[in-house]
Amino acid sequence: MGADLSFPQVEISPDRTYIVTGGNTGIGYCAATEIAQMGGHVIIACRNMSKAETAVKKMKEEYEKEFREKHKDLLDTKQEPRKLNLDIMELDLASFDKTMKFVEEFKARNCSLHGLICNAGIFMQEKVMTDDGYEMMLQSNYLSHLLIILHFLPILQKSEEDARIVQTSSVAYEMGKFDESNINADKSFSAFGFYSNSKLYQIMSMYWLTRHLKDKSVTINSCHPGFVKTQMTESYWLMRMFIKVASRNPNDGASTIIKAAIDPSLKAQTGLYLADCKIKATSSYSMNVENQDKLMAYSFQVLENYLPQDIKEYVDM
Repeated sequence: MGADLSFPQVEISPDRTYIVTGGNTGIGYCAATEIAQMGGHVIIACRNMSKAETAVKKMKEEYEKEFREKHKDLLDTKQEPRKLNLDIMELDLASFDKTMKFVEEFKARNCSLHGLICNAGIFMQEKVMTDDGYEMMLQSNYLSHLLIILHFLPILQKSEEDARIVQTSSVAYEMGKFDESNINADKSFSAFGFYSNSKLYQIMSMYWLTRHLKDKSVTINSCHPGFVKTQMTESYWLMRMFIKVASRNPNDGASTIIKAAIDPSLKAQTGLYLADCKIKATSSYSMNVENQDKLMAYSFQVLENYLPQDIKEYVDM
């Protein structure tokens, strides 16, 4: 019998803003669509603006079609579907400068922020270094998202109660390893190993932040969406093998992320790992405080030139 992949259908105020990185495709697309259908203002942040525009158009068309099918037998034909409040912003996580461009453009909007869903992720079959000099999955999946989190924390704290950060991690984190001497693939590289590492680092940083944030009003949790058939998972034979064994469609994969972002029962709960829409324990390895401290020391050193000047006002470093 399959897992109960359910989340509550809640009415979200149109004043609540959610950013979904990688919201133009796969799991992120489904999460962005669902939150917008509940009434939230959703900003899709991704690299390809043309694909983002196409995704928004498709979201609106699918929603209107589904609404009219659902209400076709009602006598009240004046009922109209909700106007989905969707925006797009350009974000290239493979570049710190371009990530900062996104950060500054969002700040310039003077917009509140209530949910930051760090969903975008990539898988590289070969070792590729970014222009900044970091292994591609390390930077795109972990470091750049951490940079966004650190800049948006004050905005989340000011918005109002129940501001949340949700990270799309993976059970692959269990195969990750924290090796100080090889964080950046200086000694060796394996595709699945470094993907797993990036997901482990997300969880380790989550635990560190829950301890070191001075204002505990913002929660940060991580999710395993399941083995989902997406463009990314189809790109590697080992992932394709997992998908054949336990394939999940993007809508089901997004369920745990949506639950973490909007479920009232999770209000004020932080430092959680969710899978199959349930809270689950992570490995003792991921909870090693000494390794977490070392990882964050490395991360802050890498991001030193990009960190907020007032970071010590809200993070105990």
